[in-house]
Amino acid sequence: MKKILKIRVVLDVVEDVFRDIEIEADVPLVHLHAATLDAFGWEGDEMSSFYRSNEQWDRGEEIPLMAMPDGFADAEEPLDFEEMDLSTSSGHADTPSMESKQVGQLFAEVNDRAVYVYDFLRMWCFYVELVEVLEPEEGASYPRLVGEFGVAPAPESREIDLGDLGDLEPKGADSTGDAELDAYLSEDDEEDEAGYTSLDDLDHDLI
Repeated sequence: MKKILKIRVVLDVVEDVFRDIEIEADVPLVHLHAATLDAFGWEGDEMSSFYRSNEQWDRGEEIPLMAMPDGFADAEEPLDFEEMDLSTSSGHADTPSMESKQVGQLFAEVNDRAVYVYDFLRMWCFYVELVEVLEPEEGASYPRLVGEFGVAPAPESREIDLGDLGDLEPKGADSTGDAELDAYLSEDDEEDEAGYTSLDDLDHDLI
């Protein structure tokens, strides 16, 4: 019998804002991605990823919206994305994506957690947790929004942080003039022993 997962999605903002979504366990994660954005009233036109998480809400394995196309990691020259097929079928077969992973593979047991990041320039962060496993209701259509609290901000209300652009960030007052020192200062925090990285990297203040 199909399992229905009741998932709570909490937006990381000052005021409490969350949504409860019921969704089938055996559908691709992209359905939860779309249901989350719909529940918060956002358009789904930016890149995003789910991350396996733990009790401290640290980030583990990344499950991106789509698998990267063949040759992406080994390309010596910038790839022309306008000429590439970015469908999941063109990515590496062993690369996880929201199309290849089911919701139940990320949320197998009650209290399983994940972090969902939407728009990597504005870094909207959502804390996602499985709160209940249910049987499907006769005649019900899933996914469905079953609970909501708080008013979600507009996705454009947070400014783009050029620091998230990495090497594309223009040099300015923060540049030391020493390329090696600049590279050292801009290195990402190393992953901890459990394979997770701190969510502090995702924190940004709302405007």
